[in-house]
Amino acid sequence: MKKKFTQIVALLIPATMILTGCLKSNLDEYETWKDTNDAYLTTINQTEYQKIAPDWAPLNPVYIKWHNDRNLTASNLTPMSTSTVDVVYELEDINGTKIENTYSKADSVYTSTVNQNVVGMMIALTSMHVGDSVTLIVPYASGYGAQIRDSMLPYTNLIFHMKLKNIRSFEKPNS
Repeated sequence: MKKKFTQIVALLIPATMILTGCLKSNLDEYETWKDTNDAYLTTINQTEYQKIAPDWAPLNPVYIKWHNDRNLTASNLTPMSTSTVDVVYELEDINGTKIENTYSKADSVYTSTVNQNVVGMMIALTSMHVGDSVTLIVPYASGYGAQIRDSMLPYTNLIFHMKLKNIRSFEKPNS
């Protein structure tokens, strides 16, 4: 029994060292990417982008640059968190790497309930009026945080180029 235990331990030690080395390597890569994304946030032009941190998410600010005259859309509807909306968007990281877009879909529209999205997108959508077109910078803390999502590294700031096309309903549809 003692011999079998010793053999198992002898096999586990190298395996643990290999795994730890791989994890350490990935953590270093992620730490560098995190630092790069943190540094990017300090370069945002505060006269070009408006920092928005609503009362319900004061620690999760986003940065929005409007591309339209907001006076022209001010009388249009603004979604609530339970509204179902139609949005067109393109999503990229801080290096300009395209992550996803609605234009690859047949109808080019992303339809969802506002509160089914990451916090940063919820903040933006509830700050927009139908017809508004924006560039939205979502810091990773207001996006996917430390999660790995598809091919996206953890700590990725999200940059959306999006337009709020329509509000389908103001309440979440019954399931």
